[in-house]
Amino acid sequence: MAILLSVVPAHSPIFWSCVGLYADVVKLLSPSKRLQRLAGEIARYSRRPPETPEQALLRRMNEAQTLAEYESCTVALDHLQGHEAWKKEKDSIEPGYNPDVIENQVIRLKSAVIERDTAALHHLLRTGLSRDLGGMNSLRLYKHSWFGTKKLIDDYINTVLEAIDAFSEASIRNDLSTVEVRRSQQSLEDALKFFGRSALTLSGGALLGMKHIGVVKTLWEAELLPEIISGASAGSIVAGIVGSSTDERMAEVLDRFPFSDLAVFDPPGTGRVGWLTQRLSTVLRTGAFFEMENLRRVMRDWLGDITFREAHYKTGRIVNICVSSAGSAEPRLLNFVTAPDVFIWSAVCASCAVPSVFSPANIYEKDPITKEEKLWMQNAKQTFVDGSLDHDIPMRKLSEMFNVNFFIVSQVNPHVRVFLDREESFRGEQPGTPSPGPNPFQAAKEVLREEIIHRAQQLADIGFPQGFYRWASLFNQQYTGDINILPDIHPSEYLNMMMNPTSEFMLKATVAGERATWPRMCRIKNCVAIELALIQAIHTLRDRVNFGPEARAARERKRSNSRGRPGRGRSARPSFLRRRSLSVESPVGGENGLTPPVPLKVRRNVSLGNISMRPAFSITTPRPTPYLSPQVGIEQDILADALAMTSRRGETITGLGIVGGP
Repeated sequence: MAILLSVVPAHSPIFWSCVGLYADVVKLLSPSKRLQRLAGEIARYSRRPPETPEQALLRRMNEAQTLAEYESCTVALDHLQGHEAWKKEKDSIEPGYNPDVIENQVIRLKSAVIERDTAALHHLLRTGLSRDLGGMNSLRLYKHSWFGTKKLIDDYINTVLEAIDAFSEASIRNDLSTVEVRRSQQSLEDALKFFGRSALTLSGGALLGMKHIGVVKTLWEAELLPEIISGASAGSIVAGIVGSSTDERMAEVLDRFPFSDLAVFDPPGTGRVGWLTQRLSTVLRTGAFFEMENLRRVMRDWLGDITFREAHYKTGRIVNICVSSAGSAEPRLLNFVTAPDVFIWSAVCASCAVPSVFSPANIYEKDPITKEEKLWMQNAKQTFVDGSLDHDIPMRKLSEMFNVNFFIVSQVNPHVRVFLDREESFRGEQPGTPSPGPNPFQAAKEVLREEIIHRAQQLADIGFPQGFYRWASLFNQQYTGDINILPDIHPSEYLNMMMNPTSEFMLKATVAGERATWPRMCRIKNCVAIELALIQAIHTLRDRVNFGPEARAARERKRSNSRGRPGRGRSARPSFLRRRSLSVESPVGGENGLTPPVPLKVRRNVSLGNISMRPAFSITTPRPTPYLSPQVGIEQDILADALAMTSRRGETITGLGIVGGP
């Protein structure tokens, strides 16, 4: 064999033919049956057909270690299998897809950008933006290739980004007054309200919920992590930690998370005998299986005494924690609007209080005057339990409060995954029908789910106590969104759902979350690119209105000296506007310290059809820090006129006797 290796290269077909012949000789002449079996296996392996280029790319794609490596394999597969031809075609077989509507909008936007028609851009951005323009969010449009979708859809997104860029630059570089710039800012805010916001929602799932950290890590590294994050039960742990971490600390938090103290069920170092003793003691004393004190200790170590309002001011993100009332089916969503002074660690403990696993929990808040810890809703005398019990994915609440109409859902709940229909996957062949065929197995699961809900309703109608049928609410919720990320779950993991996670498990869970997110990154990029570009332009114009030249330059210097990832500042060029999602190119400085964004040039995919919900009201995009003063950057003549009008109005009201004065 050594002589053979020295003569014939190991990667050539001749080498493997020689190995097969050598193995056949050993099999025939060897007196040992064990050696004969080994030689037979080697002979069969050596005669396998050589790997084709397509098989090599598929293997590399399945073994990819990074998002960039995964995307490069998918792009190469599309070229190799000829899917680029379908992308260049205008029409497709999917019902509801209307390319003429998309094409007409692209023509209007391009014409306004070329002619620098600010009025036309103002009208088109305020009234013409949509995530599902011409049916471009149809699921089947994204099952024709490994990477991306129709070039017409890519052209529409690129053109919208160029229009937003041109509109914001015209508002700044044309030396407009502060009032005009503020009007442009308001126009973009209206466009964002019309377009809607996106949110990341993390489901429950006990130990399986740790896979969410891989989903968050992938979105963060691509700079596509939404500002609105929601979590229930185990998902609230990840949502609370991520939502209260600044951009500068986010990379450190994500790297440290798998190796941190996450002993939420038992104290660290508990053995088998100690585990059994503690279970018996806890059940006899509290009626629950685990002590809440361990979870409380872990979350206070991570979060300290930060409240929802403080986290919002600190990071600019909106953390939402789902909890349920112990005595009634009344879901609650805790955030900086509904519970501004509540400690996030307390909300997480309540959201994780699975009935019979943990005892119902109280929620605590910070007294706004004394800063002391006190019971939240003390007069109501309520306790709270698992947030997944009544609303694992709080779509309606988020839609009503924050104008969210696009949901990225990371779902690992075991009882939910059983009933979810498998998403149609692309295997390299173009679909021949407008829609996939019926799935009898999924229809049977749906009948079973409806039967469970029906029997629970019968128990309620008869008059049984709520505890007998409240569990049925687990089967009567909406568990999926526009983009559904479903990390792989190994069957053995179901047996360890109520055990402290080890560092080895956390690393595997992180990888599982990352790999489940990669196939959907093209869809996520396409769906949130316009939203993030609008937010970027709004922040740029706000800085122009509220800060003078010196203050803006100081803010830019502070961002450039940040210890966090480069380019994370509000005015820096985000990666979704670069050539690649993981690009590390340096931002190019522009006039007044501003960075002109580069149009999106990479073909990207779009998500499933979005959920249409009518928001009750909307709020504007939050800022990480409040403004220094409402008068900063306002022209003096406008300020003088405003003060004069206020003075005259006060004199008029006083003269009418409505307001008394000295």
